[in-house]
Amino acid sequence: MRTAFVLFSLLLAGVAALVLVKKYGGTKAAFYAKIIAKQAENLLQSDTVNWADFDINLKPTEPYNVVCQRAKNKRRQLTSQGMDKVGSAFETALLNEVIPHWYGTEWDFYGHTDTPGQGKVACGYFVSTTLQHLGLNLNRYHLAQQTPQNEAMSLAAGGEVIEISGKSTAENLTNIKAAIGDGICFVGLGGSHVGFLVKRKGVLFFAHSSYLSPGAVTIELAEKSPVFCAYDHYYIVELSNNRAFLKKWLNNEQLTVIGR
Repeated sequence: MRTAFVLFSLLLAGVAALVLVKKYGGTKAAFYAKIIAKQAENLLQSDTVNWADFDINLKPTEPYNVVCQRAKNKRRQLTSQGMDKVGSAFETALLNEVIPHWYGTEWDFYGHTDTPGQGKVACGYFVSTTLQHLGLNLNRYHLAQQTPQNEAMSLAAGGEVIEISGKSTAENLTNIKAAIGDGICFVGLGGSHVGFLVKRKGVLFFAHSSYLSPGAVTIELAEKSPVFCAYDHYYIVELSNNRAFLKKWLNNEQLTVIGR
């Protein structure tokens, strides 16, 4: 029964892709065709991620105000530590303490809720709000309203913006893995989407407020994410491995937002 369903779904995906090419042509059709193809491909594979193996928490264990305040207080204790310890503490606080509260918060293009689980949140506001709540001194509205490229340059804080643009999804994923170390990054996708990119044990994960299913904040394998794989160009800024960015966080220095 499952095999028949998958084959039928693949057939529908192929038909849908042809319709898109005929209707839109060019890059827009290719973009939507990639999404459909990845969704169909995922039907053939089960999600077998054991999140504990990668030390990734999906559920909050403490109240939101507690984890946010602790992250801000932690900065004072980290000022005398090496930057590796600072980066590790930042990554843990963001990925495993702050972000889990946001999973399931509904996506909306204009969403800008300040409270996880209540209201709706766009991809840019998911990034800017979680960073602000972690203690980064920034204007969450101004940052969220920038293009992915400008958002990347802003968060780089003078550091490197890694640009990846390959001929295929497989090439892009390979190049991204080679370009970044284990840790958490900001990633801008093309000209319209942003989120956090996590590398653990050589595996890439994408945390974002998704406009596709489930239509909410989620984390997924980057290689299986229809959204992530639909783009051809990525702007990546390492956060937990970026000394300039981490110093902004440690010292409560205001982040300069680049753009309009």
